[in-house]
Amino acid sequence: MTGMTMVKKAAAAEAEYYNETRDLSGFDEENPVNVTSTRSVTISVRFSEEEITQVRSQAEEAGLKVTSFIRAASLEATSPVDRAELVELARDLERRAHQVAAVVDRGA
Repeated sequence: MTGMTMVKKAAAAEAEYYNETRDLSGFDEENPVNVTSTRSVTISVRFSEEEITQVRSQAEEAGLKVTSFIRAASLEATSPVDRAELVELARDLERRAHQVAAVVDRGA
């Protein structure tokens, strides 16, 4: 990793931290840097201990922060799968599997 890439990653991490916490205590206030926030709405969600343990585990497996994982999961939930299309694709897959099996049987 180049030095410039490391600097950019560090700056991005600091910006993300600020956007999430608004905590300036660890920043160089002598030389301020403009930080823009693309996300301006915060909500609070309550989890049971069991639920948050599961969410944390899944976020870690995905290589995401818990907040990013929750955001992605909630946005995915707003784009439901077209079940009718999924059923048709499954039927087509089954027909093709039977065709493949028939070709294999003829060649055996």
